Amino acid sequence: MNAVIENFDVFIAAFGKTILLAMISGMISIVFGLILASFSISPSKFLRVVNAVYVGLMRNIPAAAHLFFTIFVLPLLGVKLSFFALACIGITVYFSAYFSDAFRSGINAIGRGQLEAAQALGLKKSKILRQIVFPQGIRNSVPPLINTMIALIKVTAIAGVFGVTELFGGMLQLINTNDSAVIALMVFTALLYSLLTIPAGYIAGIVERKVVFTT
Repeated sequence: MNAVIENFDVFIAAFGKTILLAMISGMISIVFGLILASFSISPSKFLRVVNAVYVGLMRNIPAAAHLFFTIFVLPLLGVKLSFFALACIGITVYFSAYFSDAFRSGINAIGRGQLEAAQALGLKKSKILRQIVFPQGIRNSVPPLINTMIALIKVTAIAGVFGVTELFGGMLQLINTNDSAVIALMVFTALLYSLLTIPAGYIAGIVERKVVFTT
């Protein structure tokens, strides 16, 4: 435990970097995911194809491959950004597809009768989307969105392998200089990740029960 106590400030800094990486990547991914989800219900066949191709492609490429490309290949193509910014890009590109699926599942959960009733009343498609589809779809999507965010937090650990000093990356650096305290460092790192994922999972469960109860 001495290695943990002596390097507690390193853990705190890396923990903050993990939260920042997850927040920035998560918020941008949610925005792009919502845009992609709107493509999936668009009357335009082209936009539906764009969504299907993007989501299908991104979901079948490992997250590590995304981060390897953005962190190591993009700089070779002339993109001059920090490792942290490049990691944000890689995670965002990857998780936008998953957030899109979360939104799409929420939209698909809307009762068909509501849409038919709105059409029977003569509401325009844009108004149906604004007043019925998106408000209910987003509410229905909250539990899978939180679960996807938990997965995103876990994937930030891969960024540490590629040189981003987030929580996992900070642990790897400490292990290199404290090889006799590997287990203590790994256990403490796991506990810090749990401080992010366990409360999020608990919140997802509460929200899911409320959504089911009110629908």
